[in-house]
Amino acid sequence: MTEREQNDSGQKSQECLALVRRLREEMKIGLSALAANDLKRFESSVGTQEQLCENVRALAQSDAQPPRTAELAAAGRELRQQNRICLAALVRAAQTCSALLSLYQDSPRGYSPNGQSAVASQTLSCEV
Repeated sequence: MTEREQNDSGQKSQECLALVRRLREEMKIGLSALAANDLKRFESSVGTQEQLCENVRALAQSDAQPPRTAELAAAGRELRQQNRICLAALVRAAQTCSALLSLYQDSPRGYSPNGQSAVASQTLSCEV
């Protein structure tokens, strides 16, 4: 490998490492937004994550032999761990939404913010 090829490979490794680290941080931002129920920030974060993934993919495909370094491998492991955490959070969020929707559908009367029934109880009376 010539000196120029080594420099190019080293530069690609650093670019790829920076992208992977930025993706990991963006996943944390998205998870934080999800936990805070900030849908706008979550959607923005997901869009940024998609763009970062495209950039990593393009960088990896621009060379027949993608750069491999111990630092890049470690960042990849950390990213996979963060991905598992996000997946678990999304699965729990979906389960929670499903449970809330089910409760809402099963409760036609509804409740007011102070915890009392929003619809007055109906009673039947019979006069003789």
